[in-house]
Amino acid sequence: MAILSKLCTAALLAVLPCTTALSLSREYSGDNFTSGFEFRTAADYPGSGDPTGGFVNYLSESDATAKGLVKVVNGQVYLGADSTTTLSTSVQGRDSIRMEATESFTNGLLIADIAHMPGNGCGVWPAFWTFNFDEDPYGEIDIIEGAMHQLNNIVSLHTCGTCQFTFSGTDPRSNCNLGGEAQGCADAGVTNADGCGNTAPSGSYGDRFNSIGGGVYATYVQASSLKIWFFPRSSIPADIASGNPNPSNWPAPFLDAEQSGKGCNVGNFFKKQTLIINTDFCGAMIDQGTWDADSTCSSKASTCVDFVAKNPSAFTEAYWLFNSIQLYQ
Repeated sequence: MAILSKLCTAALLAVLPCTTALSLSREYSGDNFTSGFEFRTAADYPGSGDPTGGFVNYLSESDATAKGLVKVVNGQVYLGADSTTTLSTSVQGRDSIRMEATESFTNGLLIADIAHMPGNGCGVWPAFWTFNFDEDPYGEIDIIEGAMHQLNNIVSLHTCGTCQFTFSGTDPRSNCNLGGEAQGCADAGVTNADGCGNTAPSGSYGDRFNSIGGGVYATYVQASSLKIWFFPRSSIPADIASGNPNPSNWPAPFLDAEQSGKGCNVGNFFKKQTLIINTDFCGAMIDQGTWDADSTCSSKASTCVDFVAKNPSAFTEAYWLFNSIQLYQ
């Protein structure tokens, strides 16, 4: 470390750039993948069974493993949902998983190598995201999220309080402030469930993502910026594959949230982030209006819950398959 410091000092004196190399801090992979997570169950959310109102029954690790919903297959980690049981609409919901990392992070490069994510389907709502459970202040990064037959991944940032960015790319949204949507938020008069962000490139979600063998999502959180890249399987940078990622050598990220002059302190809003992986059904993301607007789904059942309960075979593709998740700092 002392040698590196001297080299950096020399570089500065010579007016040359100096980048400190990132080192692997945590890795979730293979048989050790689940040891870094806590499995949430319906009992953790009294009265609803799910904080987002889904028709889902989150299982403990032991129950999910016993039912074959969590397993390691040829070194890859499978996280699935029940696809064999016909249900009554009066039960908690379809068996699935919600996992929360036991350690949070404030700064770092989170690299997720994903071979398969839940495919497009009626009622399916998967998410790969991070959240500050201390809510001091509220800060959420939705790295992967979608529902139903959505074509590409929608990335969103959520805060409680003024936070705006100027994004380029597809369907940019500038206002991150959830307002009254966030519990305890002082801006009760503001309602902005969509948050800020944009849409990832083609092949970034669902069936399209799976058809190309998946790929890598890289999320880089620093004190003054937050950047997200998506690399299809055929375009993953060699430095990621070698375990020496260097974002300065990569193409521009599709989401680039730089420190702005509009009151958005990146380091303040997006700190102490806990990684969460879950597959939900119906819920807040798929309200009745969303269901009715999808003619493919609404022609099969009058409500999302009715479809999810009575069509188990529709969820054979509702699974994650991870090669690894790594955090570099």
